[in-house]
Formats: sequence, structure tokens, C-alpha cells
Amino acid sequence: MSRHTLLLIAGAPIFCLLVLLNVGGYRYGVSDQAFYIPVVLRGLDPSLYPHDAPLLAVQNQLLAFDDWFSSIVAMSGVSVPAAFFVSYLAGLSLLYAAAVSIGRTVYRTWWGVGAFVVALTIRHRITDTAVNTLESYLHPRILAFAVGLTAVAIFLRGRTRIACLTVVVALLLHPTTAIWFAVWIGVAALISDRSSRDWLLAIAGVTVIAGVFLLASTFRDQLVMMDETWSSVLQSKDYLVATDWPLVTWFAHLGSALIIAAIYRYRHALRCTTERETGLVVGSGMLLLIFLVSVPLSAAGLALIVQLQFNRVFWLLDIFAICYAVWLLVESPLSIHGVGRPLAGACSAPRARRVVVAALVAASVVRGGYVMGIERAGHPLVQVNLSATDWTAVMMWAGERPVGTHFLADPGHAWRYGSSVRAASGRDVYLEEIKDIGIAIYSSTMAHRIAERIADLGDFSTLDASRARRLARRYNLHYLITEHSLDLPRAHRHGRFTVYDLRADHRVASTTSLSPLH
Repeated sequence: MSRHTLLLIAGAPIFCLLVLLNVGGYRYGVSDQAFYIPVVLRGLDPSLYPHDAPLLAVQNQLLAFDDWFSSIVAMSGVSVPAAFFVSYLAGLSLLYAAAVSIGRTVYRTWWGVGAFVVALTIRHRITDTAVNTLESYLHPRILAFAVGLTAVAIFLRGRTRIACLTVVVALLLHPTTAIWFAVWIGVAALISDRSSRDWLLAIAGVTVIAGVFLLASTFRDQLVMMDETWSSVLQSKDYLVATDWPLVTWFAHLGSALIIAAIYRYRHALRCTTERETGLVVGSGMLLLIFLVSVPLSAAGLALIVQLQFNRVFWLLDIFAICYAVWLLVESPLSIHGVGRPLAGACSAPRARRVVVAALVAASVVRGGYVMGIERAGHPLVQVNLSATDWTAVMMWAGERPVGTHFLADPGHAWRYGSSVRAASGRDVYLEEIKDIGIAIYSSTMAHRIAERIADLGDFSTLDASRARRLARRYNLHYLITEHSLDLPRAHRHGRFTVYDLRADHRVASTTSLSPLH
């Protein structure tokens, strides 16, 4: 085994470690897992979430993730938390491999490859897109992005057909991420791979026909303008409509496009580019154009355009800009000789390259140390299961209640206490503010349901026994979880949380399916 191969193998765990530091450690059950854990659990046991099944189905109809992931968990016999962690590491490893492969095509030295890989560990937000380049938990979006980058690497190595098949895999993971890789690679292939144009155009034609059929049938309800209630529910998701962006966001995103264009012209003048790289640059321009066309349509409230979240094309442009910026810093004549010096080969100053790579490593380590040592002080680097807190203990109790038990809790409980009722207990909940609103993007019916529940609940901190009973009667709620003291029968208590029984007014109707209190 060669020295380079050994270094590449050793690089994978180092990459994963730097990522874990920069995201503040791996955590199970947080953020968007308020949706993904329940759909996987429901895939394993379809009887779960009888109250919330219609809500979960709205977003899940776009995904195949839960179907294959649940099957893998069932066949392997591992726990859901363990399966999520293994998949998280697999996604990071694939991202590492894709970065190395892309680097070997774009750069001339291993220093360039190393700098690109390290640069990717420095987590940052893609402004006003609700996307981070890396997450501290398993998200199919990150898996799809890693697979999409793998497709780019394969395309750059001259294998268009395999690249397209790889994009199909990404579509099975997270369609609204993978679709932009399909456009990016598809346009690049049409520009640079003449031998593939006929079958690519044929596939594009079939895709258009299939898309029209789906819009006329399955997704016909999405070709509507969002009404006032639907739009008002989504007000907190201000990243959805680009006309609401501040100027700094526009400068940031258009800046990525300008970086790509400027450095490509410089590389082209140095004769460093390939036809396939040129294709990716044109593909980037097409992504930007598609986004700009979408802006007035999303501002007008056309549901389908808002749901596709065209702003996430800037995630792809961001990584392309990083790839080019690393080349400019590590391998370009400017980085080696300085502006105004004669241009020379890009492989003549290893010492300068070492300095840049060392600086990037230092930046990643320092940022990661700050996140883990200050922002996330006291938290473990890897947390495969839910953290041991009072809230988690209450969720364990809730999970022992029969399927169909319906809970009322603070609508902000997921971010306030670390995990959602659905993800932590496998039981239904009246409202989980952040994720439920996120799901409302895809359905007018669910948006109206959520608006109604928000209005009926009012301010949770002022909830009294009378209002809690009214909500219980209307929505068939069984228990209330709160930190406040109320004049209601107590069912359970742990730490600062008390669980109150809301079934007193309709015990005959609901206790037949519920086990005795413990």
C-alpha cells in the first residue's frame, strides 16, 4: 500500500474529527430530526402517530428516505439512534472521498487537495437559506449533498452516465437538494460531453413529461397562490422569499457567482481548465439564472416555487467558489509569486502551500475548539442517544403510554428542551412550533391547521386549567407537560416538569385505550 493511500485513509477520521469539533459534536434527536426520527419510527411501526400522521405525510410524500432507512434498521436489528450515527459517519466519509476526488481533478498538487478538504470542515451557514454546510446530526440533506458531490467528482473524471445514476441516488435521499445537482451536472454534460447529448436530451424530455404529469395529478394542489393564512404561518421562514433578503445576503450570494466567474477566467487564461470544468461553470450560471427567474414567482406566492426553495442553489455555488478560492490561495501563480511577478508553473512553491494548508488547519481547529469549548461547553463530542435530562426522563415516561396518547406541551419544546415529543417519545403532540411550520410550507391544509392551533393555544406561559381542558376536549388531548403549577390532576412528575391528566372531562371516551397511570 502506497504512502499516499495510507495518508488518504488516515485523513478520513481526521476529517470527521474536525467536522465534529466545528459542528459542536454529534447530537441525536435535535433540530430537523423532530421530523426524520418520527417518519423512520412510523416506517418501523405504522400504528404510531395516529393524530399526527396527516401532518407528517405532507412532507414525507416527497421523500423515500424513511422507506429504505426503516427497512435497513429492521433488517440490521440495530437501534434507531445507532443507525443514525453510523449513517452520519458514512455521510461524512463520503463527503471526504468526494472532496478528495474533486481535488485530484481540479488541483495539481496534494497540497491543494488537502487545503480543499480542510476548508470543507469549517462549517458555515449559507446565508438566508436555512442550510448549513455541515450539521451536528444526521440529515438526509447532507447525505444527498455528499452523494451529489460524488456525482460531480465522477462527472469530472469523464463518466457522465455513472454521474447521472449517482444523482438518482441523491434524489432518493433528499429531492429538493438533489434536483439542483441534476440541473448542474445535466447542463455541464450537455456543454462538455458531445457523445452524451442525445440520451441526455431524451432523459430531459422524459423528465419534463413526467413532471407535467405529476403537476397535473399528484402535485396539482401546489400550483396555487398561497393565501393570507398560509403566508402568515410562514412569516418566520423569511429565507423562503428572496425579495425579503437584506442587501448583504444578495452581495454574499452574487459574490460566490462572481468568484467562480473571475477565477474560471483566470484559470482559463492559464490553460488550467478542462471542458468538463467549463461545463460546471456554465451549469453554475444556469442555476443562478433559474434562481433569478424564481424570485418574482416566489414573491407572488406561487406555492410550488416557494416549496422548491430555489435559494439552495447557492449551496452548490458556495462549494464551487471554495474550491476555486483554495486553488487561488494554494496553487495559482498569484499565490506563489505575488501580483506582478511573471507567471510560472503551479507546482514550484511547496513551502508557500504548506503555510496555506497549515493556516486552514489552524482555522478549523481554533473554530472547532471555540465551538466545543465555549459555545457547547460541557457537551460530549458524540452523543448517540438522547441526553440524560429531566425532559428526556419525562419523554421516557410518555413513550410508555399507549400508542395514540396525545400530549400538549410548550410549542417551543424541541428547541427549548433539546428534543421534540414525537422524536423522543414516539407519541403525538398538539404542536411543535418550528418543525410544524416547516412542514406547512408544503400544504395549505396543514398551514391552516397549524394557524388554528396556534390561535387556540395562545400564550402557553399563561395557559390555565380551564383553557387546557377546553383544548383537551376539542383536540382529544390526554396529558399536559409543563413547568407551571396548574389546578389539574397530576399524572407524573420528574424534576421541573409536571405531567397533568387532561382526561378527567372525557374519561369514559378515552381511558378504554389507555393503560392505568403509574
